Amino acid sequence: MKLAIALATISWLGCGVDTGVPRPPGGGDDTAEPTSDPSDPPIDPNDPGTGAGTVTEVTGHITASTTWSQAIHVTGSIIIDPGVTVTVLPGTTVDIPTSTSITVSGVLDLQGTKEQRVTLRGATGNFWSDVVVPHGGVLTAHYLVQTGGGLDISADGKATVVDSHFSHVGGDLLIMSNGTLDMSYSAIGLDAGRDVMHCDLHVGGTAPHIKLTHSNISASSFGIMFYGGTNADFTYNNWFGNANDIITEPGPPVTGDFSYSYFAKGTPTNPGVTATHMATAMLTDAGPR
Repeated sequence: MKLAIALATISWLGCGVDTGVPRPPGGGDDTAEPTSDPSDPPIDPNDPGTGAGTVTEVTGHITASTTWSQAIHVTGSIIIDPGVTVTVLPGTTVDIPTSTSITVSGVLDLQGTKEQRVTLRGATGNFWSDVVVPHGGVLTAHYLVQTGGGLDISADGKATVVDSHFSHVGGDLLIMSNGTLDMSYSAIGLDAGRDVMHCDLHVGGTAPHIKLTHSNISASSFGIMFYGGTNADFTYNNWFGNANDIITEPGPPVTGDFSYSYFAKGTPTNPGVTATHMATAMLTDAGPR
């Protein structure tokens, strides 16, 4: 039995990654904006969880359904093959090395609970790559804390995320080029202070399907780059601490409903954006429960 390695302290000073898109002067911090919602339970992205114990090393293709528990050390990029389900039990910690990805061509079922979250993190506080959900892939996540790596959904990949918290990547955290996202009662970005991320969500493609509600979208240069999607549901969210909450661009039209939400910088007026019945204070029923 090996001892589970300890997570090195993550430096929050900068991402060290050039995304190719200039950031606004001064980083866009606004000390007058709220930085946390006291109704959210405390979530520490550096919390090692309860993954101490038996260490299992994993790499390469996963060709038969399996269950992960306690401490998982990823030693190289992983592909969950079609027809294969990986079930991750409550309290499991998955340590992932630099530039490494987990590709879900089958099913990845992260079964965290409020008392025992599942943690995906850099092995030594590093940035890793992404959880990639391509054609045929299905991700389900409950009470997940993910730091250091993003989520990439494409083709007809599907991700359902509830009561989870994502933060601290070197570029864009959640990237969609088609596929389906159903996220609720979750958070992207740190609850207190500015994260190092370039963009919380970057959405493109011809027909992504998006439902993102009752969540906190915060602490990034851009809350969302909304470049693809129609009839997207972004209702009942808190948007705060971002240099820019929503940006769109000329090209294929996008439509999204951002109603019943709180925007610290004021109601958005971007083309294709519907924003009615806006909240004047942060919603207390948004974010992990």
